[in-house]
Amino acid sequence: MLTHIRRSTLLLTTLTAAMVASTLLQAAPAEVRGTWLTTTGPDHIRSGFNTESVTGDLRSIGLNTVYVESWKNGYTNFPSPTLATLTGGPDRSTFLGSNRDLMQETLINAHRNQMNVSAWFEYGFAAQFVGSGGTPSNPLATHMRNQGWLLQDQTGQFANGSNGFAWMNPAVPEVRQFLIDITLEAVERYDLDGIQFDDRLAWPREFGWDPTTAGLYHADTGNLLPLNVNDTAFSNWRQQQVSEFAAELSAAVRSARPDLQLSVSPSIAGFSEPNFNADWTTWVDDDLFDEFVPQVYRSSIGSFNSTIDSQVAPFEPNDLDELIVGIRINGSGAATPAADVLQMINRTRQEGAAGHSLWYSSGVRDLYDDELESFYDVAGEGHADNPNFPTDHRPAPLVASSVGANDWNVNVTEAGRYRVIGRQGGIWKELTVAALDAGTHQLAAANVTQLELLVDRRSSTVLLGDFGDDGNIAGNDFLKWQTAKSLVNPESSLGDANLDGLVDSLDLERWQLNYGWSSSPLAQQTFLVPEPGSIGLFVLGFLAASIRSRSGNLGRGLR
Repeated sequence: MLTHIRRSTLLLTTLTAAMVASTLLQAAPAEVRGTWLTTTGPDHIRSGFNTESVTGDLRSIGLNTVYVESWKNGYTNFPSPTLATLTGGPDRSTFLGSNRDLMQETLINAHRNQMNVSAWFEYGFAAQFVGSGGTPSNPLATHMRNQGWLLQDQTGQFANGSNGFAWMNPAVPEVRQFLIDITLEAVERYDLDGIQFDDRLAWPREFGWDPTTAGLYHADTGNLLPLNVNDTAFSNWRQQQVSEFAAELSAAVRSARPDLQLSVSPSIAGFSEPNFNADWTTWVDDDLFDEFVPQVYRSSIGSFNSTIDSQVAPFEPNDLDELIVGIRINGSGAATPAADVLQMINRTRQEGAAGHSLWYSSGVRDLYDDELESFYDVAGEGHADNPNFPTDHRPAPLVASSVGANDWNVNVTEAGRYRVIGRQGGIWKELTVAALDAGTHQLAAANVTQLELLVDRRSSTVLLGDFGDDGNIAGNDFLKWQTAKSLVNPESSLGDANLDGLVDSLDLERWQLNYGWSSSPLAQQTFLVPEPGSIGLFVLGFLAASIRSRSGNLGRGLR
């Protein structure tokens, strides 16, 4: 178990005693204890330099789950060929530069601290925050506007006083496919525990009076757009579009990684449907998500108690293991008092929910760390498992010891697949993925100050792209794909990375995502951190051209 010192006054003898005591504890009753990690507010994960200490602190307080911002304001927080080829702009958030991967950084540090991680696609259909009357300007929003795929209100504005975001149109197949594609990039690239969308998996009430929506609505129903924003037929149609996308997203993620926890964190029932056309209570019945985290964000226990019943109502008693309650600590206005937050958690437990998630990490770590640490009482009760995963789903890392300049020894207690991670310049990075037998292994890793192994929970399909079947995904596999692509009837095993029976640009995209990974023995290898830039500009250029050629042929198009 990893232990992090959060207070400089903590004595070594006290720390040692706590570590010994923790090994003797039975785990606390299983429940989700989560929070959201965002780049907004205090620098918990934005720079990358505080991620290690923040995740350590959250774990020592008592949490077992984090939802990590991965999609915000028109940019991914990880390298995304899909985004770059669609817009012609950066392949990730501009503050990350060309080399940082915020998703990977946070994933590694959370897993080192034995917490489960969901990639949180925060912005959903929102392409950019522009403010009332604002003009969409980032590459994604500009592209969507040029295609006619941004929603407008009845005055033609892309955002107004009711909602300051520029929204992509949920009824457009290409928009849906784009969101699914960037989600699958994360699903296939990272050893995630889950995926989460939230209250922007929606269609805001005052929007949809644009020509594209008018054409789609008339084609489907024969009706013209109404004058009333609350028109029942139009609201029902928009809810149907959102629900269809939710079903498509669910099917795509479950097909790619059936082991993942698929989560949605909507606005509260009774508000979500009329204001955001997201009737998530029907998604419960349709089994579209494994976890529902309604945002019961209230600043007092009285207000919370008057709201919680309607959030529990959509769930049958035997389905309450799907309910996680979102609880507010801080946001706009004054923070919710600590005593009220603890009462909210207790009320959630009384309702039989599977757990709670606290908005957001700033409140957990910087405001109420003492109160929550005492409440969870890890020192006395042990850590609570996340009930959605087996016990020890994320065990402590295996720590390698240095035996030379670039040589490390590590004892593998159980044969399996492991992510080899190294600390470079104060940042943990994934160096490779490999299958290891039980026993002592000597590894060679250059330019790292620490080396550890994290269990890899991905299925073997994560290495799709190994066309040479040699346990490595490297440049020679690109050449094999290129050869197979040129054949009239290629053997699918030579280049079909996504197993759809075709050899095309989609397979090249999967190869790029997995480039640099290995399942071969690690002894005598020197690990390098794979970066998209190391693949070769000719490959990236070919990929961009290939994906652009298919981008106009997705789905049914406009009618």
